[in-house]
Amino acid sequence: MRNLMLKLWHDDRGALVATEWVFVSTILIVGVVAGLKSVQQSVNAELADMAGAIGSLSQAYSYGGVSGCAASSNGSVFADQVHMPRVQTNVASFNSQFDGGCPE
Repeated sequence: MRNLMLKLWHDDRGALVATEWVFVSTILIVGVVAGLKSVQQSVNAELADMAGAIGSLSQAYSYGGVSGCAASSNGSVFADQVHMPRVQTNVASFNSQFDGGCPE
């Protein structure tokens, strides 16, 4: 067993291949990390776009009444109001984008 261990200890045929694998794996890991960062930014941008689209959906609806042969039904209407945020801040121009559309 000792002779086998000495033989393996002095064998350097795979040393160059192992060093190359370390370099290749390091380059791959750096590439994967950079790629995952790009994916994270893209997913965050898409989720922000989706949140904006869902937030701007109008929930207003209306339908007219129906009248027929001795019966009738009244219509109904619901108007959705847009609620703009009002934030207390020391910066005077912060709420300027919401001025005019926010009921006090």
